[in-house]
Amino acid sequence: MNDNITEGEFQEIIRKRSSGDLSFSQFLQELSQRGINEYEIDVSTGQATYKGVHSEFKTDSQVDLAISDQFNRNKVLEAIANISLPFLDFLKEIADAGIITYRVYIPERKIKYFGIEGEVIEEQLRI
Repeated sequence: MNDNITEGEFQEIIRKRSSGDLSFSQFLQELSQRGINEYEIDVSTGQATYKGVHSEFKTDSQVDLAISDQFNRNKVLEAIANISLPFLDFLKEIADAGIITYRVYIPERKIKYFGIEGEVIEEQLRI
């Protein structure tokens, strides 16, 4: 694994994922092979921050969502279980459930969702 990914290489991976040329599993593998080991999504904007040991990349904002001031664990779990949702629909679902951000830990194959009042839901990826 190296951490010498260029902005162009990073953008190409994002483009392939956005167009459906990469599955989520392939997307994580591509990032991991280039030294990106985690990323965080701001649910209200859809902006992602990807981090490696020596690099950090941010994507542009994609939406402007209001985060519910009421955390609803069941709604979060329903959205997580509905893996067929398009990304922006998924963001809306978890925003409506009071999630402000989530972080994907690539080597650990784990996601943590953070609620409006500090709640945390952890998901182990099965990919």
